[in-house]
Amino acid sequence: MKTLYSTLGLLLSSLLVLPALGRTFRGQDVSWAYLTNSTFLFDFDKMQDLVVFGDSYSDVHTNVKNMKYDSEIYGGKNWALKLIDIPDHKVWLWDFAHKGAVVDLQLVPRDEENTSFVTQYNSFVENLYEKNSIRGWSSRTTLFSIWFGTNDIIYMSRSPESSSNGTIDKIIDSKFQTMENLYQHGARHFLLIYVPTIEKAPLNRGNSLYFTYDDTTYYNTQVNNRAKEFSTTHPDCNVLVYDSFMEFNYIMDNKNAFGINNIVDSCVESGADDCGKDETHFWHNDLHPSHVVQEALGQDIYEFLDSKKVVRAVPSDVEGNAESGAFTFNLKSLFLWNAIFLLSLLFI
Repeated sequence: MKTLYSTLGLLLSSLLVLPALGRTFRGQDVSWAYLTNSTFLFDFDKMQDLVVFGDSYSDVHTNVKNMKYDSEIYGGKNWALKLIDIPDHKVWLWDFAHKGAVVDLQLVPRDEENTSFVTQYNSFVENLYEKNSIRGWSSRTTLFSIWFGTNDIIYMSRSPESSSNGTIDKIIDSKFQTMENLYQHGARHFLLIYVPTIEKAPLNRGNSLYFTYDDTTYYNTQVNNRAKEFSTTHPDCNVLVYDSFMEFNYIMDNKNAFGINNIVDSCVESGADDCGKDETHFWHNDLHPSHVVQEALGQDIYEFLDSKKVVRAVPSDVEGNAESGAFTFNLKSLFLWNAIFLLSLLFI
């Protein structure tokens, strides 16, 4: 019995030990879903429209007047183009993302041409919501994706008079206020995406972005906390939070499986002649991942969303919504994997 307890202790501790040894998880394994019990049950199979707000990580160079966009970015598909190209599940893409965008230009001043979540929302209202004849989207079958934070963290003011966390809190407040505006205009399904591991980008060579890891961690934590609160105060909507931070690390740790041989340098600045369709770098340039990474990201996001289809949230005694049981299930799967790993060590 003592041996059994010891073994169980080892298995439990492995949940902490293995990640420390670099065995990262897929983004979908550690993502969150706050699902409604109302008539707006989440079923990704039934989604017909994808509305995207964000920065260059989501930009497809959309002409908002006719909503036409480029079919390739950096020689391949970005995550949004990949997501709408999944076989047997075609959806319409309405992408308002723009390079350089932040959540709110009043909080992180940039050139007006870079846009913001606020201005992209206004563009959505003007060009899609008020012109619904372009495409008769509905609340029940439309997913709204929101991916901001990279430019906010890099370019926000860092003065001795104000803390980074305080500035981030204001950015998050503005982000969720614009989400509220979307809700008032009929949005019921939201996908929020974390800021990825930008501290590992070539732009940070020389540790010039030394602040990004702590700020990114805080930003992502606040996004998840507020997502849960939002789902509680809006019991007829679904809020899914995808962990791109973990997925970037997973791809880096398993680069060979993705056909990547360089996770440090910028392909463009290295002078390589394969920057594009046949790219083998993780980073296309000093801050942006290659289309190989973007397509892997899109596939993982799809698997995350697909795993939540027709999942009725378990009623909570306190809240109207409950966290999806999928996160618990994935932890059980990881525990089983770790158990097999440790048991195998006993026989070596």
